[in-house]
Amino acid sequence: NRGDLPITTDKSVMTIKITAIDNKYKLDRINVFINDVPIFDMDGINLRTLNSNNIKKDINLELSQGENKIQVSCLNDKGAESYKESVYVKYQPKEPVTGKNYLVAISVSDYQESKYNLKYAVKDGKDMAKMFADKGFVVDTFFNSSVARDSILSLKQKLMQTKVDDQVIIYISGHGLLDKNYDFYFATYDMNFENPAEHGILYDDLEGLLDGIPARKKLLFMDACHSGEVDKEDICTSDSLLANNQVKGDLKVYKYKGTIIEGEVSSGLGLQNSFELMQELFANLSRGSGAVVISAASGVGYALESAEWNNGVFTYCILNGLKNLVADLNNDKIITVCELKEYISKEVEKLTNGKQKPTSRQENLSNDFEIWRN
Repeated sequence: NRGDLPITTDKSVMTIKITAIDNKYKLDRINVFINDVPIFDMDGINLRTLNSNNIKKDINLELSQGENKIQVSCLNDKGAESYKESVYVKYQPKEPVTGKNYLVAISVSDYQESKYNLKYAVKDGKDMAKMFADKGFVVDTFFNSSVARDSILSLKQKLMQTKVDDQVIIYISGHGLLDKNYDFYFATYDMNFENPAEHGILYDDLEGLLDGIPARKKLLFMDACHSGEVDKEDICTSDSLLANNQVKGDLKVYKYKGTIIEGEVSSGLGLQNSFELMQELFANLSRGSGAVVISAASGVGYALESAEWNNGVFTYCILNGLKNLVADLNNDKIITVCELKEYISKEVEKLTNGKQKPTSRQENLSNDFEIWRN
């Protein structure tokens, strides 16, 4: 119910009154979104302790500068979600708000197990860091031995200090792995490639870095999840990478383009399913945290790193698209996330003759923010 909510306001904080009723089951949570970003993280506001099916609640919301699409839904304890109620409020402060821009670059080329070393991953991270620093971004970098699970997860404390109109970009490059349960891990410097869970950074933890932070402009680049369609003859099989160095049935490890995928080819979950699974994993990130995620989703090995581009091709396309404004698809001297995503997707596929196809979710049209300006 819109009630007394204004259409336009110069106040940064607004109180909304919510009434949630379920005629049959107890209420479990309330979800609140502004421009498709969950305000109280993916879990919403917990109502379970109230043990009620009829709740009235006042919620204070900090508005973003400009248009705010405010949506509210509730879930009962059976997991059923109501339709989202939507209202639109435009916040026009008396003095324009200028948000800060942040980039975190996380890259590993030289691993503790040197046989897994990569050539361009850290160069990619350094090139990204320099380019965004030159644009006034506050930059944090974690390269090689500084990429440890605890240090990366501790970034959440800093990101929680951001403000609603800030922009946060996280860039990662290096190896990605799927374990026997098909959970994705980003490989840290001290990665145990036989047991990814020991030191690797779980996909859910990467998602958690962006979930619930005040900044609502959130973007994750992943030059690690190489999940495009590949020709089987281009895949190198290495049984020695298996846990305990034992081969059990048709369980094999497929290593290509810096990604290690562990899968039972003889079961219903074969190569094609593994690729689809990885694409689904990364597409789902932005549905949960409100972030836009763009992953390299590459195929065969030679497409990831090449002296031809002096970078990984995915990162090369990001750098070229922004620096040279070729990702400015409407020629207005501004590049938005949707424009960059479209440019990267087409350019990577073109440069690799279709062997590498970046993955992203459908654009968040409610929050297609500016990432670059001439």
